[in-house]
Amino acid sequence: MEMFLPAILSDLLGRSVSFVVQRYRQQSSVDDSVQQLHLALLRVSVTVEEAEGRRITNQAMLRQLGALREAMYRGYYMLDALTYGRSHGADAPPPCRFLSRLNSAKRLCFNDGGVSSGAELRRMVDRLGSMIADMKEFIVFLGGYPRVCRQPRSAHLLLEKFMFGRQREMEQVISFLLRPEGSGSSGVGVLPVVGPARIGKSTLVEHVCHDERVRSHFSSILRMSGDDLEVDERLNDPGDHGLIKHHRDHDASSRKSSLVILELAEDGVPDEGRWRRLCSSAFCKGAGSKIIVTSRSEAAERLGTKHALRLKCLNQDAYWHYFKTLAFGSTNPEEHPKLVAIAMDICAEEKGSFIGANIACSLLRANLDARFWLSILQNMREYTEKHRHLFGREPDPLTLRRKVREHPHDLLQKNRHVYLWRLAQTSKVFVSYGCYQACPAQKEVPRITLPEVLSGSPAPRGRFEALAWRSQIPPCYSYLMSCSVQTPVPHVLARKNRSRLA
Repeated sequence: MEMFLPAILSDLLGRSVSFVVQRYRQQSSVDDSVQQLHLALLRVSVTVEEAEGRRITNQAMLRQLGALREAMYRGYYMLDALTYGRSHGADAPPPCRFLSRLNSAKRLCFNDGGVSSGAELRRMVDRLGSMIADMKEFIVFLGGYPRVCRQPRSAHLLLEKFMFGRQREMEQVISFLLRPEGSGSSGVGVLPVVGPARIGKSTLVEHVCHDERVRSHFSSILRMSGDDLEVDERLNDPGDHGLIKHHRDHDASSRKSSLVILELAEDGVPDEGRWRRLCSSAFCKGAGSKIIVTSRSEAAERLGTKHALRLKCLNQDAYWHYFKTLAFGSTNPEEHPKLVAIAMDICAEEKGSFIGANIACSLLRANLDARFWLSILQNMREYTEKHRHLFGREPDPLTLRRKVREHPHDLLQKNRHVYLWRLAQTSKVFVSYGCYQACPAQKEVPRITLPEVLSGSPAPRGRFEALAWRSQIPPCYSYLMSCSVQTPVPHVLARKNRSRLA
């Protein structure tokens, strides 16, 4: 045995040294790739910013711009996960606590120098490099398109006043409106825009209607609701009922085509009779007239003469770019690496909600303190668990299996009761009964705001309304929330606990 012991120790020592050297080389390779990723993202972001300042109409260039933008969001997401996920000091919790719920890009920070992380990072660098090499013709053609109006210097002011993440969808809608109908087609062209509540359907259509190409193409633009189809007088004379939002003077030789925006509430879809009356009305008879239908229901797709445009939540990479820009405002995130790591987890809790992002970021931006941000993250997670405790679904009586409990953000989309988080240390629960939008013409809005209630300000007794968010983007809706602060009833909680133990 003594004869083999030196050989065994020598082999173990050799393996250990080889492992350390390999890890060092891999770590150096990852660090070099991170630096290359940072430089590549700078070049791509310059091109994307310049392209977004031009009025591009070529569909192939728009698709290329969309691919560049998506790659840029994905690259910055990966760079943030790598950089800030390992930048915590000794007094901060480990990165995995903050980065536990994000996708595969975040796992790079847990096994830095690993084969899989380095390979994924190099693939991203190679992808951006190939895109940069293919941008030469794109940049040349870009100079032939006119510039749009100058935008604010501060990025968070830009996001608060301009539509984010829907440029490709906007150009798709404009392309449909400006495209002449075929000679063999009859009737008016219809494009359904379908998506869940508060996903941005009205915002998208409003931006389309404000585009000069659309305004110069149609002689009039009308906005109608499903209720307007019930009244024949509104269809016969929409001008007297305030339905005409834009009218262009025309001479006898100009076309008299109209654009009708039909906004359907909830899941309602007009029946065949009402739909036929709309399509045969006077303002839909002009050659080239079009109809855009916005609805939450997929049933509205049957009204279209073209495939419906489905709006979905932003992908996680784009949503993180949006959230980080709003959360830090004019502050440089690189100066606050701990806050970036915390913000990534808060962003994941928001589930892609625009309203939730604006509410949370208004609180974060006002106090750039790590403990304050951590308290918000902790409260958000606790509120989700408490919501499931108070409003969790009962077991299915047929299968005796408990149904999948929906996340509070999903229930808010359906205007169901949910439990909301608060920074105030109290035994009372903050309940929301639903969120609805108020039109810009509605001047009277609640003085108390939802961020004030969430931050711990005294709330009115009983049921009250709070201003959740006032959008600065046309159509400039105000989003109100009906809510109350209640004292939990002990016997109700006990009954729920017994049902869970049964």
